[in-house]
Amino acid sequence: MSDVPQLPPPPSTSGPMVLQVGEQRFFTSYESLSRSDYLHAIASGRWDSNKQADGFYFIDADPEIFKHVLRFLRHGIYPLCYDNARGHDYGTYAAIQKQADYFIIPELIAWLKQNQYMKAVTIKTSAQIVEGAGKLAGTKDAGIKTNYYPTQRTVKRYICPRGLTMHYDAAWRCGKDCKRAQGDAEAEYEDCTELSTLVVTENTVFEKTVCMED
Repeated sequence: MSDVPQLPPPPSTSGPMVLQVGEQRFFTSYESLSRSDYLHAIASGRWDSNKQADGFYFIDADPEIFKHVLRFLRHGIYPLCYDNARGHDYGTYAAIQKQADYFIIPELIAWLKQNQYMKAVTIKTSAQIVEGAGKLAGTKDAGIKTNYYPTQRTVKRYICPRGLTMHYDAAWRCGKDCKRAQGDAEAEYEDCTELSTLVVTENTVFEKTVCMED
């Protein structure tokens, strides 16, 4: 009988793999992890110290940040950490880049270092002045943010010499009878307060192709 020790069989590259990242477990595949030199080495069995008694592979990392890394490894989708209220979450981008450095994922590292996420979201702004309040009502898309800047101004409104309401602020409607009623008197006006609103609209546009591998 030979005394040469028998090497254990190489790990299977089919079926799911379970990673214990911090306090969370992730189910993935050998193929997904192969894009990371570090994770590929763990999955290949070269670093047995990471394998636990239950067969899981322990990774000492922040699981919330690892979610972004694993999504990229699986689907080639780069992370976008943005919302309309707070803008880009630069702290999360920095943490993802740190993990990408640690796990050796060149494509993800380069994308983050070049701040490519800044190209994924653009804001298109428009402005208009709306007279009165009635025109402010309506519906809008969830991706559109609208700011209102109301102001009041005093304007002069024409008064018909015969007191006809249909001629109010419309001197051009007054005919001969109105002119006879006015006689030699000056045209009358009254001061009125008018509401006008500067409406500034910000439309958030997401360029999804920036976050996807070619």
